[in-house]
Amino acid sequence: MKICEPAVAGTFESSDLFVEVEPSEEFTLKVSSSATQFRDAVELQVRATLDKLAISNGKWVIADSGALDCIISARVQAAALRGAQQSALNWEELV
Repeated sequence: MKICEPAVAGTFESSDLFVEVEPSEEFTLKVSSSATQFRDAVELQVRATLDKLAISNGKWVIADSGALDCIISARVQAAALRGAQQSALNWEELV
């Protein structure tokens, strides 16, 4: 999947995650978290989700407000679909 337009997903509310992605030939990822001790865990979850979606481009900016892993994956998936201009996700890729 290739990111071809800017996209966002999520909110800045407590227990949520805000994801912003812009098209870029290179892959960059910046993660900030309200609970700094979990920043690395959030980054690992984001990278795992992007790997499952076969995404290797885009400028990704993540702002975590204490989201659970399932919320992290859902927000990243939503932003990826929007940024790749796709309306359906092959769920089997994510298992």
